[in-house]
Amino acid sequence: MDLLRHLTFFVTIAEERHFGHAARRLQIAQPPLSQGVRRLETRLGVRLFDRGPGGVSLTTAGRDLLPRARALLEDAEKLDRAARRQAEAAQVLRVGVVADLGPRVAARLAARAGQVAGRRAVLAGSATVTLVDAVSAGTLDVAVVAHPTVLGSARAGPVVALPTAVLLPAGHPAAGDGEPVALRTLRDLELATSPRRYAPAAHDLLLDTLETRGCPVRTAEAGDPAAALAAVATGVAFTLTPDPDLGTDGVARRPAAGAPIPFRVRIVHRGDTEAAVVDELAEVLRAMT
Repeated sequence: MDLLRHLTFFVTIAEERHFGHAARRLQIAQPPLSQGVRRLETRLGVRLFDRGPGGVSLTTAGRDLLPRARALLEDAEKLDRAARRQAEAAQVLRVGVVADLGPRVAARLAARAGQVAGRRAVLAGSATVTLVDAVSAGTLDVAVVAHPTVLGSARAGPVVALPTAVLLPAGHPAAGDGEPVALRTLRDLELATSPRRYAPAAHDLLLDTLETRGCPVRTAEAGDPAAALAAVATGVAFTLTPDPDLGTDGVARRPAAGAPIPFRVRIVHRGDTEAAVVDELAEVLRAMT
């Protein structure tokens, strides 16, 4: 017998207290409903309902078994939903890219990874800590995050050092001649950068690097690259970006003088992510250097 189907009959009749009403709710004829309940009672070895001319009432056994039947049906529905999610996940490659790289680069990474995997790519962009947690939890298959960072249970892939540009107010003296910018000349500006909680180790490394270059900074938290760009455009901050497209009116884009200050990224992934996907992401990133 179809136990779940017959438990559905049992629960519906218990709620309606009437075979005819239950049959209409289930959109079946009444005889199959009655037969199903009798089969269930035979299977369980107990009588579930007392039948009378005005409807039905639960027996002592029926009252005891009703919450158990509901729990079984709820668990079966949860199982179905979990199975559907697994089936959907098998058709897509879930890719995360740290927001600092910008939408065009992120889309290119996801598209190329999806092509290699032969699956539709679904893209998520967020902070490094969030992306690493998602890979560790299995809600993302692979992600490109800021390096260094704590990886949790995510698998470590290649590290790639991407070039950065200095974005500074177009009216700032350091922007005037179009030459590379000595970072020490930006000490009067704040550094617009993502909050430390987004990627603590990478954040601290950047500040230490700037201090050794003669540019100890005050930070202005920017939740995303657009917020950092807005801070620069208002004339109060500068930022370092690996996004080749980030810019707007009133903002100058210059290389940093001296040794480069790269934006290092690492590919992190689940243990069952195809090696070809990781290799393709690394190849796209290396092409940007």
